[in-house]
Amino acid sequence: MDLNSSPVDIKTRADELYAKQDYAAAADEYPRLVEAQPNSTAAMKSLGLALVLSKKVDEGIQICKTAAAMQPANAELRYAYGYALGAANRFGEAIPELDASLSLQPNHVPARQGLIYCLLNHGQALTQGDPVSAEQNLDRAHKLDAKNPHITSVLLDFYVKAGQRGKAVKLIQSLDNSMKDQPPLKDQLTALENDPEYQRHLRQVSVAQQAAGPSIGAAPPPASTLKQVPCPNCKQPIMDYAAICPHCNFRIRATGTFAGRDTGPKYEWQEIAYTVMSIIYVALAVYDLIGILPTVQKENFQGPMTFLFIVFGVRLLIGLGLLFRQEWIAFIAKICCYITLLVSSYMFMLAMGFGSWIGMGLQALDLAIAGFMVYLINYVIGD
Repeated sequence: MDLNSSPVDIKTRADELYAKQDYAAAADEYPRLVEAQPNSTAAMKSLGLALVLSKKVDEGIQICKTAAAMQPANAELRYAYGYALGAANRFGEAIPELDASLSLQPNHVPARQGLIYCLLNHGQALTQGDPVSAEQNLDRAHKLDAKNPHITSVLLDFYVKAGQRGKAVKLIQSLDNSMKDQPPLKDQLTALENDPEYQRHLRQVSVAQQAAGPSIGAAPPPASTLKQVPCPNCKQPIMDYAAICPHCNFRIRATGTFAGRDTGPKYEWQEIAYTVMSIIYVALAVYDLIGILPTVQKENFQGPMTFLFIVFGVRLLIGLGLLFRQEWIAFIAKICCYITLLVSSYMFMLAMGFGSWIGMGLQALDLAIAGFMVYLINYVIGD
């Protein structure tokens, strides 16, 4: 092991181990990255998940909890903490974290899938001790994935065992024919049709549906039962209805009740804005370098303009680092942006004192661009 490895080398090696599913080795490597970058919540998240997947769940939960507390407005960190709690079967604690992740990023499909899974398991665990909370959790899981026959079956079974015949009949009435023909609902409905307490009610439902006529439109894609299957890409266990693997983000379009649904834009606007701003930053640096190069050459790289040439060269390197998403360069870029915010704020006040509207406008533009870049760097790359 090279003790002099840079944070980039450590991260690359740890990510490779994680991708190879050698989570124990990755969990041994990520602490070095956290030590080198103690304020990096992204490194802490990777360490926490590696610990959870290497069966050191309690340690992983603590790391993910710390990262989420450091940056509570980060959807990925809240999801990681919720995922770790769910892995420890602490479903009641995981649900608020997954809710927070979805509130921050409504398109977060793994968080939505994890929330459904935790609601279903938490609801089933509360069936005996707290039936009211159990019904709330199961009903919410059903609303989040109304086309999953297994979740519907669990809710229907709860209504039947709790003696809530009216809710059970109303739930059955809301089902279309394609749902009724899928297991385990098919066998469950057959049993209820033979139950004297439900025969009359179900017959009335059947007559009402026949009178309404057949529904128009294509049948929804079939959904499988709630069980874990290996991801086609990373081979990690995932829910069989998942459309995206929560471990490697591999998109599974052929299976799952989420497949074929509109889950939002493929790319977030922050990612696009970050790339555009990075390109503009590089272009401006190149423009400045080309403009000053003739003067520097005349001075044989020894005059006062050489300093500006070096500054523009550093800006070009920073722009390229941002464009290729290098974390350590992003950290330097944020420092530069903070300095720009301080300097531009001072210059803005000076321009205001002298009554220079053009100067105020230029400094306000610098402030807006620097602040926007800090936001984009934090969002795309993290701390």
